[in-house]
Amino acid sequence: MNPTPNSDYTAETNYPSNTGSQGYLEANQGYTTGAQPPQSYRARAEEDPGKVLGIISLVATLSTFLGFNFLGPIVGIITGHMARKNSRSAGFGDNEMGKWGFILGIVFISVAVLGGLLGLSIAGFAGLAGLLGA
Repeated sequence: MNPTPNSDYTAETNYPSNTGSQGYLEANQGYTTGAQPPQSYRARAEEDPGKVLGIISLVATLSTFLGFNFLGPIVGIITGHMARKNSRSAGFGDNEMGKWGFILGIVFISVAVLGGLLGLSIAGFAGLAGLLGA
């Protein structure tokens, strides 16, 4: 039911009795209801400061599969360490995404280095076999 200006409808208000002429609080009045800030503001203040760096760490490390074989894991290791440090200094638990970005970055760099050494050793043996005429 929509009230019309001439109907007998009166809105119930929960304002203090000393409100202004239009039902608003005056500038020098405080809220007497003890209102809290909205939930979204309180939740934002309690967010983990290393969360974004943890996400960047994991994404950068997994970019190895897109062809960033050395740059991605190096960025992942650095940002993963920073994310874990920021989370711990703010009193939060260990940053899981930062931890996995850090660990996988070390694993991917190790695999790349071992693969490079294996390739060099195979090339060396092939070259040596070619010189010896085998």
